[in-house]
Amino acid sequence: MDELRVHSTLRLPDDSLARIRGVAPRIRLTSRPLTPYEPPAGMERDLADVEVLLSYHAAFEMAAAPRLRWLQMGGDGVDHLRGRPVLQSDVLITNARIFDAPIAEYVIASMIAYFRAFPRMLERFQRGRVWPANQWDEYAGQDAAGKTMIIVGYGSIGRKLARIARSLDMTVLATRRSAASPVREDGVEVRPPHALRELLPGGDVVVVCLPLTDETEGSIGEAELRAMKRTAYLINIGRGKVIDEAALLRALREGWIGGAGLDVHARTPLPPDSPFFDLPNVILTPHMSGISQGYYGRVTDLVCENLRRYMTGAPLLNVVDKQKGY
Repeated sequence: MDELRVHSTLRLPDDSLARIRGVAPRIRLTSRPLTPYEPPAGMERDLADVEVLLSYHAAFEMAAAPRLRWLQMGGDGVDHLRGRPVLQSDVLITNARIFDAPIAEYVIASMIAYFRAFPRMLERFQRGRVWPANQWDEYAGQDAAGKTMIIVGYGSIGRKLARIARSLDMTVLATRRSAASPVREDGVEVRPPHALRELLPGGDVVVVCLPLTDETEGSIGEAELRAMKRTAYLINIGRGKVIDEAALLRALREGWIGGAGLDVHARTPLPPDSPFFDLPNVILTPHMSGISQGYYGRVTDLVCENLRRYMTGAPLLNVVDKQKGY
């Protein structure tokens, strides 16, 4: 039986690599790990005979990988491949879609931290050692129960998040690209994207879960931000460029909204002179909402299952629609 050449640039531990090799004797796996943001200099030298590539990176010319048939991404987003030859090729692309649980937990953590004034408490009390004159006044937080969460982009992450939010007695509304008319799913009212402006004035927490495509870039702009409650908390775990960053900065400085939790940014890494670092009503994190200790096990499970499917001609999991961009 012919050898199946697989190459990985994912930073997988040895036990994961062993599991992938163990899927079938015909698999010959090589590995030269790169980080997601590391420039993949010289990556092409490993691709001449590769049929299956496990990677975050795929900016190469197709001539460098003449035998490539399938690209398994290590993450969800493929926006960094816009304009790259691989998106115009016949190479099958699959993404990970294994981040729904950790990202949903992150959103809830960010929301609770904001509602309960954790950043201010950590700064003033724990670091500053200032016992409040009256903690009932200074640190009386908000309840999640009774509030409304709006999920912009109701996919697998949104569905997981909605279940948790509803267990906290929150009302959940959502928008989804494929919704042609309002539908109710598992207690969540799901509407078409054009209905977002109508929903925003009622949202206490607005969570942006959109991928970055030509259609979604800048889709949360001044009009959407001004439509929100002045007390609303905006959380972005999709992509930074989905939100008009200049408008968001004004919204936070001028009080159009109450605050924001930002895990993704228009520029990555976020430069140290970014004005967002200085805003007291922002909780910033370095694009880590989907990162958890369970990642390697989940991505290895996915790769092994898709390899089995690939070798038997079965449909692969999580195939990317190149036209839609996700």
